[in-house]
Amino acid sequence: MRVSRLTVFAWSTLIVGCATAGATASSGTALPPLGARLTPTAKTGPTVPLRFDPTAHVVIALTPNLPAASFASAQATRGEAVYESTCATCHQPDQFIGPRFAEAWNDRRIGDFYSLVRSTMPVDNPGGMKEQEYIDVVAYLLKANHAPQGSDSVSSDTTFLRGRKISVHP
Repeated sequence: MRVSRLTVFAWSTLIVGCATAGATASSGTALPPLGARLTPTAKTGPTVPLRFDPTAHVVIALTPNLPAASFASAQATRGEAVYESTCATCHQPDQFIGPRFAEAWNDRRIGDFYSLVRSTMPVDNPGGMKEQEYIDVVAYLLKANHAPQGSDSVSSDTTFLRGRKISVHP
């Protein structure tokens, strides 16, 4: 049986691609999904099994040279109300407030976090909230994690989202 060059090239590309993906995932740059889990202490009641893809990873680069994202106080206040009524039904407080959040998201683009939240939450209706509600929740999480408050408010503007980093202190 004769093997064509195209077949050899295709298999080589596949093997190298898989090896690269495995190396990236194990290098610490891959983050697990947001991890909404209903626990016995969740406001929604007893544990409910959620569909979870253990192979899902979000690769997000560190961006230490970007300026820190700031938030407006009014945004954070609105965001806290949305977080308590929507997000806190599944997410435990220590997941997004404190050392776990700082370790996972510090020095990463605020746009990466916003995009992940907007496209995957709430778990029963991803993308189902108003855009301003997502922005306000991000502002609240910045405030709750001691990010600098400033005159710039969090914005869904692409330039803002790509040009600012999360800079929080647990």
